[in-house]
Parts: sequence; structure tokens; C-alpha cells
Amino acid sequence: MNKNIVKIAAGTMIASAILAGNTELPYNVMKDPVAHAATTNVHGVPKEPISVISLQNGSFEQPAVAYGGWNTFDQSQVPGWQTTASDGLIEIQNHNENRDAADGEQYAELNAYEASALYQDIATTPGAKVRWQVSHRGRHTTDTATVEFGSPGNLKLIDTMTTSVDAWKTYSGTYTIPAGQTTTRFQFEAVGGDPRNGNLLDNIVFATQSFITVAGNVDKTSVKKDKTATYSFGAKNEGGMASQNTTLTIPIPQEVTLDSPNVMVDGVSVAGSYDSNTRILSIPLGSITKDATKHVTFDVKGAVVASNITTQATVTHQDLGFTDEDYTNYSNDVTLSVLANNAPTIAATDHTLKQGGTFNPLADVSATDPEDGNLTSSVKITANDVDTTKAGVYHVTYSVTDSDGNVTTKQVTVTVVSNDFPTIEATDHTLKKGATFDPLADVSATDKEDGDMTKDIKVTANDVDTSKEGTYHVTYTVTDSDNNTTTKTITVTVTSNEAPTIEATDHTLKKGDTFNPLADVSAADKEDGDMTKDIKITANDVDTSKEGTYHVTYAVTDSDNHTTTKTITVTVLSNDAPTIEATDHSLKKGSTFDPLADVSAADKEDGDLTKDVKITANDVDTTKEGTYHVSYAVTDSDKNTTTKTITVTVTSNDAPTIEATDHTLKKGGTFDLLADVSATDKEDGDVTKEIKVTSSDVDTTKEGTYHVSYAVTDSDNNTTTKTITVTVTSNDAPTIEATDHTLKNGGQFDALTDVSAADKEDGDLTKDIQVTANDVDTTKEGTYHVTYAVTDSDGNTTAETITVTVTSNDAPEIFANDRTFKKGGTFDPLADVSATDKEDGDVTTAVKVTENNVEPDKEGVYSVTYEVTDSDNNTTTKKIAVTVTSNNVPEITAEDHTVKRGKDFDPLQDIKATDREDGDITDAIKVTESDVDTSKEGIYHVTYSITDSDANTVFKTITVTVTSNEAPAITATDHTIKKGAKFDPMAEVSAADQEDGDLTKSIKIKSNDVDTAKEGVYHIEYEVTDSDDNTTTKTITVTVTSNDKPTIEATDHTIKKGGKFDPLAEVTATDFEDGDLTKAIKIIHNTVDISKEGTYQVTYEVTDSDGNKTEKTIQVTVTSNEKPEIEATDQVVTAGDKFNPLDIVTSEDKEDGNITNKIEVIKNNVDTSKPGVYQVTYRVTDSDGNQTEKTISVNVLPVATTPVHPTSPPIKPVVEIASTITPDQPQPSQAVAELPTTGDQSNKGAVALGSGLIALAYLLFRRKK
Repeated sequence: MNKNIVKIAAGTMIASAILAGNTELPYNVMKDPVAHAATTNVHGVPKEPISVISLQNGSFEQPAVAYGGWNTFDQSQVPGWQTTASDGLIEIQNHNENRDAADGEQYAELNAYEASALYQDIATTPGAKVRWQVSHRGRHTTDTATVEFGSPGNLKLIDTMTTSVDAWKTYSGTYTIPAGQTTTRFQFEAVGGDPRNGNLLDNIVFATQSFITVAGNVDKTSVKKDKTATYSFGAKNEGGMASQNTTLTIPIPQEVTLDSPNVMVDGVSVAGSYDSNTRILSIPLGSITKDATKHVTFDVKGAVVASNITTQATVTHQDLGFTDEDYTNYSNDVTLSVLANNAPTIAATDHTLKQGGTFNPLADVSATDPEDGNLTSSVKITANDVDTTKAGVYHVTYSVTDSDGNVTTKQVTVTVVSNDFPTIEATDHTLKKGATFDPLADVSATDKEDGDMTKDIKVTANDVDTSKEGTYHVTYTVTDSDNNTTTKTITVTVTSNEAPTIEATDHTLKKGDTFNPLADVSAADKEDGDMTKDIKITANDVDTSKEGTYHVTYAVTDSDNHTTTKTITVTVLSNDAPTIEATDHSLKKGSTFDPLADVSAADKEDGDLTKDVKITANDVDTTKEGTYHVSYAVTDSDKNTTTKTITVTVTSNDAPTIEATDHTLKKGGTFDLLADVSATDKEDGDVTKEIKVTSSDVDTTKEGTYHVSYAVTDSDNNTTTKTITVTVTSNDAPTIEATDHTLKNGGQFDALTDVSAADKEDGDLTKDIQVTANDVDTTKEGTYHVTYAVTDSDGNTTAETITVTVTSNDAPEIFANDRTFKKGGTFDPLADVSATDKEDGDVTTAVKVTENNVEPDKEGVYSVTYEVTDSDNNTTTKKIAVTVTSNNVPEITAEDHTVKRGKDFDPLQDIKATDREDGDITDAIKVTESDVDTSKEGIYHVTYSITDSDANTVFKTITVTVTSNEAPAITATDHTIKKGAKFDPMAEVSAADQEDGDLTKSIKIKSNDVDTAKEGVYHIEYEVTDSDDNTTTKTITVTVTSNDKPTIEATDHTIKKGGKFDPLAEVTATDFEDGDLTKAIKIIHNTVDISKEGTYQVTYEVTDSDGNKTEKTIQVTVTSNEKPEIEATDQVVTAGDKFNPLDIVTSEDKEDGNITNKIEVIKNNVDTSKPGVYQVTYRVTDSDGNQTEKTISVNVLPVATTPVHPTSPPIKPVVEIASTITPDQPQPSQAVAELPTTGDQSNKGAVALGSGLIALAYLLFRRKK
């Protein structure tokens, strides 16, 4: 790694030997924290921190004094300073007598009321070098004062200051702290001038050297060549005093170039100096006060690619007011890398396509940049004339721009060659399981160039298995002479051939219910679907009028002649009503009654129905005697309802009552527990003798409150209790309340005033008090006595004696002084006012204000009158004068600010403060709170305070809004338009800025190559600049496409007469631009009539989004759909012969041909074991679902027997004629046999003739002779 280090070390390195010492600080001295060293490097090394010594309040700016005035303060109110003055006061002036301060606004007067000294005791480190300084001035004449240093109690004269009244003079020097001196007193003592005026002091310094540290950084770790980076250096004074002649020098590395020698210092442009030969940038920083930091920033541009180029700042300075020594310090290393800024590359190759092929111009196109990496997503097509529908040579041009604005373009050639593919005609198939399947049957292939290619078709995949149901596929391929291969896959569905299923469940019915044997019975077949309508009931013995178990048998046959049967069981149950069990009740009044208790219900079929019992009526009221009723009802599952009503009788039941009252007894009295106690009951009468004492704690030997509890129970077991209170009272002597008295000489005295007497039993006995002795004389001072006596109702007598003292009687005294305070101040008229009395002592709390006209908000002289009265009613008054002087509060002028993010903000700029008495006090404004962060958007606040010389403090808060400084945004989207369409490049384009709002009207078009007359890809570049000079650009793509008509895909149809025809089925439409337009197809002509054979037309129309219309007409042929015919004639057979009804029937269909194998026998009651006439009904269904039925008669004749010749007398033979069987259902009309056509042969006539002759013979044989 190449590391270029450019360093210039200027100045000398100063080593300070710091001796360990006492770090304890006096209460009035501030010692700063130790500053830490910066990171070192191989050249200039940032110095170690120094121990900072600095006195406080050197310019006497605290506490504040009003402008043009002066004030004295107790030394405890003046930060840092102490005085030797006997009153402990320090005088501070502010431009007094129009005199400016040497530093700041205020200064001290050493000779205030007496010649004294001002000093500070400062914690110091032995061996440390200290700078001292003081500005001195005479007030009315030339004044003299001394400067003295040393340990407290051992001061040495350092300098004598003698200065006239004309101007301030500064005295300074350097002092080294002696060994062992850990506390140093820095003192100024007046030695000349008026003891009450003179020796003005200001701008006092007693501190270690200024010490500047530098922290450097750069806003980014690397910068592109020709791009900008910003260096920042902060110079902070971490020493004890201000610096002067502070200069920052920075070597500019050769790999970067300096934008300008004019740098920013604390946000203000400052002219630096730059030596292009040495590449040194020098920046004057002037003076940096203690603890202050100056921030320096400047820009450089990357010039030479390099890694880790390093620079370091050097700072030189002096102590403010001292030129005897220069100081040097260094910053940390600041490292920056310069990166290359290469143009991106595009990877794209020429293409050769077949005519009609798909071409994606961005496929396999990529872009990379050495700095940005993969830029493929940023590649733009700037030109593209490729038309894959036509053979030819075309071009595509690409462009890509990296993050540094480097643009690369590349053009590729696209060659489109002709090539049509062959087509395969093959349709899907549906087969029955077990059928034969030839995959190549009805499959053909053609090619535009090669013609019929059916013989070249290959089956490339075939999973068809006709022995199993399922969906299979056959894939065909064919390749033409251009090696263009077409594939097509068809679906072959093998369906099942299973028997149908019957869904029917057993039933349970109530006797008498209705039963429909076909309700809820269904049948389904995998091939035929729902066959419920084809279900036949082959057996049914259900009789719902009788209980029992019955059966119903069903049968159904599918189109494949598979027959399924199913038998269900039908159970008919009985249907009896339920029963309720409930009895009458008799209750006592007030008892609880549950109407459902002990009530139950049962049913023969449902079992226990108790939970279903409902109360239909209930008027029972157990609070009143009487006869009531409750009605119940219950319904079983057969909806049979039973009701029942019971009677409820409520009889009376009152509890007995006890009569007993509370008692009060004298201690020691007699008490009978049952005296005057009685009991009665509504039913039982007097039950006093039944009273029981259940508890008693009465003790008549002791005072107290006791209780006796009684109980009595009547014949219904109702129990009543009652408790009384028994109070046992005392029998004590009365008491007298009388206190000693002290009276003033001449005062009045009533011996019975405030005297009272009370007795525990008799209560208040005050009116019965007697004065038995009284020698009081209020005209003479002295001690006297009064004796009282009182007797209670029990004869108990009490006596009490008090002492009465008669004293002297002097008036009180009020202490109050005249007052002066500022207008608007608080005035308490009783503050500092007191009063005393010879007899009463301190009577301050008794002082009253009888007059007070003071108005604190108005200047003037007012009066307050006080009055106080002692306990002897002696009254004293006093009046004082109150002077109100002016005192307006100061005013701060400050407005809200709006600052751009990243800009500098000085909270004191344009802030002013004035006071009516003090004038302009702007310099005394303090920022008491500020949360402003200009690096972040937001709303912040700054709070200011100002205090005038009257200590009136005013606060004001302003709002600082930091707004964003973001670049504007352009909203513009890519467009696709039709060739020849109108295009407005500014339509739907807008711009907005967070600060400026809508900037749409400021948008400019930088470039625009759109040509709507030609298909292609074009670009428009927009630009907009906001009020902060932030510029945004955006490029959109405009694609001009072709405008071809849509196409309709629709084929001719052949359908059966009466069949279904959906003219939109399998009809689709597509458009080159719009894609699928099937849903937009309209039928504009349709003559199809499926009820008639013939050839019809359907014409379709579709319109694309460009208004291009396409029409297509197809031909629909409706073919015949006649019913099939059944050939079957009546039959005559002999009893006992075999008869197969399918042997004598055939069927033909016009479309399907011979369909004899599809004939079904839907009815056949022929029984060849019995002579009779029977019927057979046939049904046949063709492939169009047309059905034909036909019924024939089958005559079963008896077997012919040989006649027997009778003996005489002759016996008439009995021959029974075969009975005719009546069918269960009405017979359909007999089909008329068709006459045979010429050439037909049949033996049916002979058979019929023979049968007729045999029947005739039987009849003749049986005829009576």
C-alpha cells in the first residue's frame, strides 16, 4: 500500500514539568479539567495536556449592574473575589460616569468606602509558570495600588500601579509558583487616592498559558478523481487564558488540489494564504478565548489516484498580551484516498433471429464500472429499429452512465432471417376404459415449404393406458427441411365403466305417518352422473297403519347396462301420549315453594321427559294465605301434549313478639332480668312463660353498658330473639372548673365568669356554684383568692380555690422605618415591622395597618400607618414614608429563524436587549437553552435571558426551523405510443421540491429525439433547478410501436339438429399491441338455426385500442338428428317354451346405423310357465340422446293335449281356457306391425296361423254338444 505523508513541523516543542501538589480548591476558585492529548504520528506530536490555573470573573461581569450605574455587593455575591474591607462589600460599576470598561462592560472600584484590598486565593502547582495581567485607572485623580502575590499571610510586592484618569493602563508579567506554594493569593491593595473613591480595576488575568489543540478530519475516507472532499480542523483553547496571533498551517498533499485559499472559519469566509511551491496553506485565526473553538473547513479535489494520503495541521500562537514566547502544537493525522474515475463498459453481441422469433434487446446485455460495479440495470436503449416480422438487418444502440457522469454507448447488429415452422393437427380424445387407442389416427402435419408431412410425425411421448382410468398425454413432433421442429401434446382421458350406486337409508316412522319410498333416495353413476330419476322400486311392503318392520327394494341401470339394487328397512313404531306425575301441596306462609320439585314426566317412546315439563300457569304467592294452582304441560317427540293441574294451599305462620325495654341503674342497685318482659304469638296467644334468657353480662357492682338477650319459640317453631341494653351509672362527687386570673390594675373582675361545675350523674351544675370566700381588690396590685363550693343530688359537696393577681398597665411600642423600593417590586407593609409591650412582651402579631396608599407600580412617596393594642387595650400608632422609584424590566428583541439544513446558525446574531434604566444591554444576553441541530431537519428552540441592574430578569424563546436542502424530484414515466400518434413531451411531467413546492413550470427539456413517424425507442431528458441551486435531471424512454390490425381465430362447426351451439366458444382474438382481445369480440351476424338442418354463417368483429377492426365469418352446418327405430312384433309361444325378448328385436338409427346392442328391456312380465297374454317394452337411445320405446304382446298358449273318447254315459271334458294376465299398469297401445317390403322373408305369419288353429281346436273341443 502506497502511503504518502506530507508533514511540515514548524515551531518548537515545549516541555512543561508539572510537579505534584495539593489539588484541593478554595470555594471561590474554578480549576478546569485536564485536556487530553491528540493521537500522535511520526512527525508533529500533539502535546500532553497541561494543568490549567485560572482565576474567576476577571472582568467583574458578575453580578450584573445597570448600564451607567454602580452597585455594592456582599463579597459572597461576587464570584471568585474577596475583600479586606471591614463591611465585606465590593463595588462594581457599569459605564459609570460614561467610562468604558477595559474589557467587557463592568469593572470594580477598589476604594469604595475605605482603603482596602481585593484578592482571590487560587489553587496552584509549585513550579508552574503563570501569566498575570490587570488594567488600572484613576477615577477622579491619579490613583495608586499595588499588585501582591504569595501564600495567604506571606504576600510579596510584585508591582505598583499608578494611573491617571485619562485611560486604562495594563500591567502584566510572568510569575513562577514557588516550591511548596499550593495556594496563591493574587491581591490588589489601594495605597493612594481618596479612600472612598478611586483605583478602578478590570481585565484581570492570573492563569497558566494558552494551550491550543487541533482535531482534524475529512468528510469522506475516499474521493473520486476530480471530485470534492472537505477537510475540517477544530482549534480549541484548552489552556488558562486567551491566545493571540494564532495561525493554522496545513500541507496540501500532492495527490489533491486546493479549490481556493479562501477558507471557512466558523461559517465565515476568511482569506488564507497558499504557497504553491511548498503547498502550505496558512490560515490566520487571531485570538481564541479560553475554552473556545474555531472551526476551519476547506475543499480539495482528487487529482492523482493514491491510497491513504495523509496530512497534519500545525498551530502556532502566543498568550494574549504577551509576545515573549511562541507555542506550537499539532493535529492528528488526517487520511484520504483518491480513487479512479473510469468510464463503464457495455457487453453486447450481434444477433441472428428467425423471422417471427422473439427478440429482447436487453437479454444478455450487461454493463460494469470499475467503481460502481454492476450497472446492468442502468443500461438504456437509445435506438432500436428491429422488426422480427420482416427479414432484414437492424441495429440496437445502448447507453449507460456511471455515478460520475461518464457515458458509454455501443451498437449491435440484429439480422432477421425467414423461417416458417410446420404445424401438427391433433385433437384431445376421451375413451372408455378397455377401449382401443391408435395414437396416430386422425393426426396430420403440414409445412409451408415441405407440404404434407404426416408420414414424418413421431410420437415422442405416450403414457396412455386404456386399462386404467386417468388423464394421459401423447406428444408428437415433426421436423421440416429447415430443421424447424414443432411439437404438440394432446390429452387422452380414459373414463370408468362402473356400475351406478344407490343412496338410501333405513327409516323409522310413527304409526300413521306418511311414507314416500322415493324421498331422499338418489342414484349416481361415474359416467352418467345423477340417475335419481331412473330409480325403480322393485319391492315395497310398508304399512304405516301397523307397527312392524318392513322393506323397500330399489334398482337402477346405467347406460352401460350395469344394474344395482338396494333394500332398506322401514320400522313403524307406536305413538302414545306422555304422562305427568305431580301432587297437591300445603305450605306455611313465607316458606319456599319450587313448583317443579317432585314433578316428573314419562313417555312410552321417549322415556323420561321430566326435563321437558313446562309450567303453563302458576299463581302461588307464599307471602299470603290462600288456595292456589299450578298447571304443567309436556310434549313428546311425536308432538303429543299432556297437561295436569295441582292445588297449593298456603297457611298462616307468624312469629311471636317480645316486649322488653332498655334499663339504666345506679351502681349497686338491684336488677331482675325478667321484670316487665312479655311475649305474644298470633296463633298461640300469650307465650311470656316460654321466654328464655339466652345471655346476660349485667354486673351492678361496676359502671358500664351491658346486654340481656331473650328468646321465645311458638308452636310452629318460629323463634324470636331480642336484646336490651342495661346501663350501670356511677355515684361520684361533682367537679368545679375554675382557673387562676391575672388582671390589670383598674380592670373588672367577675368571680363567676368562666367558672363551671359538672356531675357524672346530674350533668351541668354551674348554676348551683356558691362563692364561699373572695378578697379580690382590682384597685390595688397584689395577690388575692376566691373559694367556690357545689353539692350534687346525692349530697356530695366539692370546694375549689383560685388565685387572682392584679398587675400594672403600660402602653405598647411600634418599631418601623421609612422604605424605598423599585417600581413593580413587591411591597409587604408588615415586613421588618415589630411591636413590644411591657406586660405582653412581643406583640408584633397584633400590629395592624390602618392606612396604606402605596402603589408599587407607580413612582412616588406614600405613607403607611400602623396600630397596635396591648391586652390592656392600650393603643399605639406610627406612620412611615414609602418611596417607589422607577424599575422597568428589560426587553429582548429576537425573531424566529428558518435555517437550511447544514448551514451555520449563530444564536446571538441580530439579538438585542434594552432597559429603560440601563440602556443597551445586548452584551449581557445569555443563551440559557438551545437544542438547535442544523444537521437535522426539525423545529428547535433557543431561550435567551437578560438581567438588568435591578436584577429584573426576562426570558424569551424563539423557534428555529431547520428545513431540508434536498434536490427537487422530477416525476416522469416512460411512454409507449403508436406510430403517427401525437406526443406532448411535457404532458404528465411534474417537478416538486421539499422547500419550493411545485416546480413544474421550471422544468426544461435538455434533449428530445422522439420521432412519432417511425417505430423505435427514443429518449427525453428533463432538468429542473430549485432555489438552492440543486439541479435534478431525469431521462425517460419513449417507444413508438407499430399499429397492426387484430386477428380472430374461429373455425367452422358441424352440430346436430337441436344440439347446443355457443357462437363464442373457442373463438379468440389477439392484437400485436393489445395482446388478448377475446373479451372484446362482437357477433355482428348469426343465422344459425339449430332446429333446422342446413348451412349457416356467423360473422365476428373485434376492434383494437387503435380503432383497427377485423371481421371473420365461419360456416356452421346443422345435420339431422332423428330418433332411432325399433323392429319388434307380437309373439305367440307355448307354455313351457324358452323366451328371450332380445332375440326378436333390432334397431336402426339414421346417423348411428345399427344400434341393436343398445336396446334395453324396460318391462317384461312374460311368464312362460302360465298361459296368458303378456307384454314386453323396449327402449333404445342413439348417440344424440334420442330415445324410442316399443311394446309388444306375448301370448303364452297352453300345451295341446290328446282328446279322450268318453264312455257312456259320455262325460263332458273340462278344458280350462288360459286366463289373461292383467298387467299392474295400464297397457300402452299395441304397436302396429309394419308390412314386409318386397323381398322380405318371415315365418311370423305361419307361426301366427298355427297358433290360431290350435286355439280354435280347443274351443271346438270344449263346446257343449
